[in-house]
Amino acid sequence: MKNYYFILFFFITALYAQPPLEKVSVKLQWADQFQFAGYYVAKDKGFYKDAGLDVSIQKFDPKVLAIDEVMAGRSTYGIGRSSLLIDRMEGKDVVALAAIFQSSPFILLSKKSLDIKTPRDLVGKRVMMTRDFQDSISVRAMLNSQGIALNQLKFLDHSYNPMDIANGKTDVMACYISNEPYVLREKGIETNAINPEAYGFDFYSDILFTTESEVHRHPKRVRAFVDATLKGWEYAFAHIPETAQLIKEHYDGQHKSKESLIYEGEVLKELAYRGNEPLGAMTLEKFRRISDIYKVMGLPQDEKRFEGFIYEDTTDQSIPLSVDERSFLHINTIRYTSTDTWPPFNFYSDHDDFNLQGIAVDFWKLIVKRTGMHTAYVSSPSWNWMLDAIKTKSADVALGTSLSSDKEPYALFSKPYASFPNVIVTNKTIDFIPGLEALNGKRVAIGQGYGISAIIAAHYPKITIVDVENTREGLKLLSSGRVDAVIDILPVIAYLINADHYLDLKISGTTQFNLDVRMMIRNDYPELKSIIDKAIDGISIAERQKIFNRYIAISYENRVDYSWVYRIAALATIIILIFLYRQYEMGKYNKRLLKIATTDPLTGLTNRIRLDEKLVECHQSYLRTQRTYAVMIIDLDNFKRVNDTYGHLVGDKTLVTFAQIIRNNVREMDLVGRWGGEEFMIICPETNINGADRLATKIQELINSYDFPHIHTLTCSFGLSECHKGDRVEDVVGRADDALYRAKEEGRNRIYQG
Repeated sequence: MKNYYFILFFFITALYAQPPLEKVSVKLQWADQFQFAGYYVAKDKGFYKDAGLDVSIQKFDPKVLAIDEVMAGRSTYGIGRSSLLIDRMEGKDVVALAAIFQSSPFILLSKKSLDIKTPRDLVGKRVMMTRDFQDSISVRAMLNSQGIALNQLKFLDHSYNPMDIANGKTDVMACYISNEPYVLREKGIETNAINPEAYGFDFYSDILFTTESEVHRHPKRVRAFVDATLKGWEYAFAHIPETAQLIKEHYDGQHKSKESLIYEGEVLKELAYRGNEPLGAMTLEKFRRISDIYKVMGLPQDEKRFEGFIYEDTTDQSIPLSVDERSFLHINTIRYTSTDTWPPFNFYSDHDDFNLQGIAVDFWKLIVKRTGMHTAYVSSPSWNWMLDAIKTKSADVALGTSLSSDKEPYALFSKPYASFPNVIVTNKTIDFIPGLEALNGKRVAIGQGYGISAIIAAHYPKITIVDVENTREGLKLLSSGRVDAVIDILPVIAYLINADHYLDLKISGTTQFNLDVRMMIRNDYPELKSIIDKAIDGISIAERQKIFNRYIAISYENRVDYSWVYRIAALATIIILIFLYRQYEMGKYNKRLLKIATTDPLTGLTNRIRLDEKLVECHQSYLRTQRTYAVMIIDLDNFKRVNDTYGHLVGDKTLVTFAQIIRNNVREMDLVGRWGGEEFMIICPETNINGADRLATKIQELINSYDFPHIHTLTCSFGLSECHKGDRVEDVVGRADDALYRAKEEGRNRIYQG
């Protein structure tokens, strides 16, 4: 009998015993800081342990590179830069798992007194930069576009100590915009930064990677590690102060202040989610653009090596459900409902009137597959019909909606499976909508029952909301002139404008309100909510991206949310680069890169490179014809306070709005450009100092009276000059710069002539 109990006890123990954790490691590419917060949080909060992993975070070692450690098997995973593509082309079987930052935080930093402001100023300078930084596409492309070879820079071993900028041990240091500038500013040291983004070169950064062997031999482990890591990053970005405290207590090798860690977290969060991409998202198209630029620089690229470079989850992982959840699915057939009039989320195509399709439908299919639930479809001919189906419990789950208080009495909401900005559509005759304030007194069509309707009504009571059955009906009213604008989320608007061929309509701006798309569940089914939430957590980045790519094809110009402009420009650039490479010799391709490099990606204005060229053109024309030209430099007063008070996103939007104002109020022959930071330049051909003064006065009055979003008021200082006999270009610009300095020193919001 005792033996019986012993055997019974043994089997019960074995039944409930947890499998041992799998030991893996990840190699950091820099010293401890918020740059690796997702990995710290995933370990500290038990996300790795919950995934069945015992993760060792290997500290940064300046003597070794993460790529070498992973390839040699001394680390399972690593964090790298865009130079991973070079490693792949050189025969290393590296696999990119997730790009933590959609936009690179990389900059070249120098002490302000050295006056190093452009890539050309780097020639002959001492630069602290690691080997993988030198191979980074953003660095190589920026230098190449300026005709600068790497051997024209004097590279030093990186000390990883930002104070070496201040003490003169180096002229320039490769670092992150989220870190060293703030650390030095805390110590009262002013700096200049050269950002490759300003020259049109901005790519992925901090790419999580592993080997093909790891992916093929341990697919479930790879999936578990990636998902737990991204979960760690989501938590870190949602709890930045708490994460900063965790780093201070356990990962404080650099002895950074908590304030600097919080600042770093806020900057990196914006870079991680730039373009409203899912966290960790990667596309082959963006890597192809990187590859094309590497080709121009003479680095061999093998198209075949792209195969397998970007991680695709091949596991069919079931969702771990509790006994109650499994029992719930066993006894219930889940009735799901959806409208068919909200493309690209739920709709019937012109070629298939029987099978519902769309983003929401594809996410639902993945959830059904992962959970094994039995389902039945309940048709809802309208949005209100769908809401009533959940309210009356004639359906159990609706596939696409948003969280709102009016639905909470009868519904539960899943975690969001997608997030998109609400945008403003107008007739093409409307130039630009800087924000919802511009729609006060206007008639705006919004789908009846859409969550954004109540939000706008609460925040902007002067806007007249016109309820329509759906957005398609709203666009019909707009096209016929019966309303002034339509608002819905970006994918819906982009899809309908393209599908219904509205050549007279365009996206003219964005709202500050995003829509988190969720599934709505009847309120007496908490088990179903838990099951769906687990399934959403189990959908990989690659799977999400495939769904979005299947339905979202955005082709519009938005001059407020510059991140979408950059995204579209990047896509266009890819097409152009590939075409030119195949059709022309390398020299012509290089000229194209130079052209790309003359536009400021934030404001859309010309950048300093083009301004320098225009100054030379005007001066040469003056020497030939004696037709004078004027130069105006404009500086936004106290702009640092805007960034410090409202954050860099508001600061960026303010710069975009300001740029739009001055661009719309100059002659066609005048050239407006971003001179650097918050300084702008206007070059006025065939204009004397008096004409420049009149233009400056006009711009000053416009800026002083303009109600900027969030900050409301803004002033500027102006420095003017005109060319004189015997002048060089440097003399003309120097006098304008001196005049600007006096205007700022003597009270700001002034116009001074030099």
